[in-house]
Amino acid sequence: MIPEHELLQQAQAGDCEAFDQLQQTLEPPVRRFVWRLIGVSDAEDDIVQDSFIALYKNLGQIHPPEKLRPYLFRVVRNRCYDELRRLGRFKQLSLDDEPMESWAALNTPADGSSQPEEVVHWLMLYLEVQQAMDRLPELQRQTLILYVEEELSYAEIAEAMDTGIGTVKSRLFYAKKTLRQFLSPETVSVLETELNQER
Repeated sequence: MIPEHELLQQAQAGDCEAFDQLQQTLEPPVRRFVWRLIGVSDAEDDIVQDSFIALYKNLGQIHPPEKLRPYLFRVVRNRCYDELRRLGRFKQLSLDDEPMESWAALNTPADGSSQPEEVVHWLMLYLEVQQAMDRLPELQRQTLILYVEEELSYAEIAEAMDTGIGTVKSRLFYAKKTLRQFLSPETVSVLETELNQER
């Protein structure tokens, strides 16, 4: 599989097939991000298409290649806001809207060794964490989604959200602190155990 940065460079040189491959690689996380921001919507396809058109038109401006995902997620975020405004569901968000490291990836083993009871257990934990994340203030929620689900770095999140790294760290700190309050003690314990095993 060709790395994203190589596909980007080939696309910047005019290779349409490279751009198609790049779009195929990036479309799943883009769709997931759209869904997390606006929920199920008939506008999803349009947002995704518009975002990739914007990416194509601005390929030459993406330097270095590491700026690809932050640029694309920023475009997607703005398109989602446009849709929420159109529907009257958008509330202007203050950059200071903060009240008062990541949770474990809840995946079953690739070898399929999990028992049905264990799969159900992890699915219930996953749903609880997802619901808790949805209760976070919007800017914290978006920051946590980009950090945990899309695996962007602090710097990439800062660029995608048009803010500073210090603000990203602050939002993540408060998001994780608040998230703990929304989760059951048992779930917090399981997640902390998983995180300690990963380190």
